[in-house]
Amino acid sequence: MKLVRHNHILTGLPDTYGRGRIVGDYRRVALYGIDFLIEEKEQDKRNCGCGIMTEEIIRQREEISMQIKALKELKEMALIYGYDISKPANNAREAVQWLYFGYLGAIKTQNGAAMSVGRISTFLDIYIQRDFKEGTLTEAEAQELIDHLVMKFRMVKFARIPAYNQLFSGDPVWATLEVAGMGQDGRSMVTKNDFRFLHTLENMGPSPEPNLTVLYCSRLPEGFKRYASKISVKTSSIQYENDDVMRNMG
Repeated sequence: MKLVRHNHILTGLPDTYGRGRIVGDYRRVALYGIDFLIEEKEQDKRNCGCGIMTEEIIRQREEISMQIKALKELKEMALIYGYDISKPANNAREAVQWLYFGYLGAIKTQNGAAMSVGRISTFLDIYIQRDFKEGTLTEAEAQELIDHLVMKFRMVKFARIPAYNQLFSGDPVWATLEVAGMGQDGRSMVTKNDFRFLHTLENMGPSPEPNLTVLYCSRLPEGFKRYASKISVKTSSIQYENDDVMRNMG
């Protein structure tokens, strides 16, 4: 293996750096609430094994137990900040906060560098649009919610060991946050919230974190493509992925 690496047949990061690419589905905290997630995990544990305790089943039951424990700790963490996330989010403000708590809990227990956010803009846009219809949220307030969420993503801090600095300086996060893209059925996934996430670069200035990534396709709405191009030129803070290539590989 050393010979293969030295001859550059196989390249990669140092073996001591277990980076990986972790993308948690933090939307579940807002969508279901912690109590429901715990109940479902408890049911998974009850149905795991059917009384047969093989090594694989024992390991799986232990992993489920650890997941239940982590969900309970996430609920306790949110209470420290004065929020009860046991129930689903009732509005856009709670949806943003609940989702962020999920991400915050993940990075507090993971010292790796690639804790990506994933695609959350479409999900949050559903809550925002509902609040618009109910008259409980304005466009300025919606943009402020997204600004503050991105601001929090920019400020995350990992509990890393000192040896980590031997590999990377500057305490990088590499929190990829994806916008746009196309559905498998040919529908554009662009919402007003995708514009809001890109607009944070104008409101707060350019930043490498979160790593705003446009899942690009030539069939995206022209208005969004023009706006993304404008922000790219202005801030140099957007990266692009070929959605036509990546879509069928998800």
